[in-house]
Amino acid sequence: MAERLRVGELDARGGEILRLIVGEYIRSGEPVGSRTISKAMNRRLSPATIRNIMADLEEAGYLSQPHTSAGRIPSEKAYRYYVDCLGSSRRPAPSAEKYIRTRLAAAHTPEEVMSTASCLLSDISNNVGVVVSAPIDVSVLQHIEFIRLDEGKLLVILVSQTGSVEQKVIHVDEAYSQDELVRAGNYLVERFSGCTLPEIRRELVLLMRQERMQYDTMLRRLLATWSDALDEADPSAGSVYLHGTGNILPNLDLSDVARMQELFRMFEEKGRLVKILNGCLGPDSADGVQITIGSELGDPCMRGFTVIGALCPGGGATAGFMGIIGPTRMEYRKGISVVSYLANLCGRMIHA
Repeated sequence: MAERLRVGELDARGGEILRLIVGEYIRSGEPVGSRTISKAMNRRLSPATIRNIMADLEEAGYLSQPHTSAGRIPSEKAYRYYVDCLGSSRRPAPSAEKYIRTRLAAAHTPEEVMSTASCLLSDISNNVGVVVSAPIDVSVLQHIEFIRLDEGKLLVILVSQTGSVEQKVIHVDEAYSQDELVRAGNYLVERFSGCTLPEIRRELVLLMRQERMQYDTMLRRLLATWSDALDEADPSAGSVYLHGTGNILPNLDLSDVARMQELFRMFEEKGRLVKILNGCLGPDSADGVQITIGSELGDPCMRGFTVIGALCPGGGATAGFMGIIGPTRMEYRKGISVVSYLANLCGRMIHA
């Protein structure tokens, strides 16, 4: 991962000019010239002075010049400096808050909340909205149910304390009646409600090693099978809700077919996408919005893109991750405000 720039590495004048260049480039999408910056500074500095400072910024790796006579465009290093200077996020516009609350009012389950949130993130930011539910290894059990399917198959339904639902089909050698399956589910809820699935797995292994079992042979065999199924599950996987992938297209070089294919393949391979998003969560993730830019994402296909993301807090746990994926030239203030607001609102709704 690229080393992140510390805000204090530029002097005040160079930093001000760099922030103005990045802001203007985000607005216009065109190389920024010295006269534009001089005007933005109310002509406190002449275009000639600003050109000299821009040349220094280019030499330091913050800017590049596509053509000799053109203005400058910001580098990934410049975007990192820019977002590190933004400070705390503001609330979205009142109209956006009203729109968010109206849409979420129709969501009655955690799955509906997360699906709606991914659409809202995309619609408001005009980028890709992504929400990932909390992975199995942090889900706390509230209810479990076994349902008999075809011969040799059972459906296991897990409900977490946040209300999210996981379903898994397991294969069994024995034939169980539905009454036996109900008894097994009731036993697990009574003994393990409030535990995470890895904690349940470890406790089951210990119980099945004991000579004095608190359940009969049928229950022991069924729990052994389910324990093996837990061991095979991917603990880091959560449900992924993705919306607005088509918004990426205007920011791609349409002649670079190979990169387009790789990018959309990444969106389809949810495990790969989750791995990239997990890499955005640093030690300060619980404190608010995280912004990860270009090479910091650790995947070549994400070159030229940024992830603005946050954990969904509430109830002393997390309901998952939500964020937007867009070009490095995006409206950062708008993106930060909507991600922060939605993450906190959805976290409260899911843990209510």
